[in-house]
Amino acid sequence: MAMDIVLYGRQGDPDSETMRNYLESHGISYRLAAIDADGEARREWEDLDGQVTPVVTIDRTQIVRGLDCTRLENFIGWVGC
Repeated sequence: MAMDIVLYGRQGDPDSETMRNYLESHGISYRLAAIDADGEARREWEDLDGQVTPVVTIDRTQIVRGLDCTRLENFIGWVGC
C-alpha cells in the first residue's frame, strides 16, 4: 500500500535538502511542498508547525519535524518490526 508522503521545505535550505536526499536515496516517493514558492503549501506548513523545516507528513496523520530520520523510519515501518 502506497503512503502519501509530503515534504514541506524551503528551496536552498540545507536541512530541507538533506531530507530530500534522504528520501530519494531510500527510494521513498514523496511530494515536495516548497513553502517559499507556494502559498497553499506555506499555509499547510503553518497549520502543521510553522517553525521548522523540513516537516514531513505521512498519510496526513503522522508528522516528522526536522531531520528526525528514526521517527520517519518508525512511521514507515522500517524500525521496530
